[in-house]
Amino acid sequence: MIGSESQKSVLIIDDNEIDILVASKNLQMSGQFSLINVAKNGKEAVEMFDSIDSEIPDYILLDINMPVMDGWEFLNLFEGFDLFGKQPKVFMLSSSIDSADTDRARTSPLIKQFISKPFNAEKVELLLAS
Repeated sequence: MIGSESQKSVLIIDDNEIDILVASKNLQMSGQFSLINVAKNGKEAVEMFDSIDSEIPDYILLDINMPVMDGWEFLNLFEGFDLFGKQPKVFMLSSSIDSADTDRARTSPLIKQFISKPFNAEKVELLLAS
């Protein structure tokens, strides 16, 4: 967990340490996020949402290809979560160049937008403008 002075929260679901570091640093440098949590795969994220003390994030940055439970499997479970009326904005954040992944992300009602890695300052602005 990484703290700052502002009010937004984000959950990064990704198995790549470098991608997590890059995304976290860019989110921190924006000064807009008070809470940045990380799950290394979809299963860890599901466990976070199942935890009674887990805060529901404003944003989710979701990788596609991860061990244990990938992004698509997470979304299938996430769709059935009771989030007490709060709906995080989900951004598919991936290095996948497979057109099937981008098409699937664009047509999913749960995904706000597909964002190609790396996650930089320009993409933080895209996230905040949504």
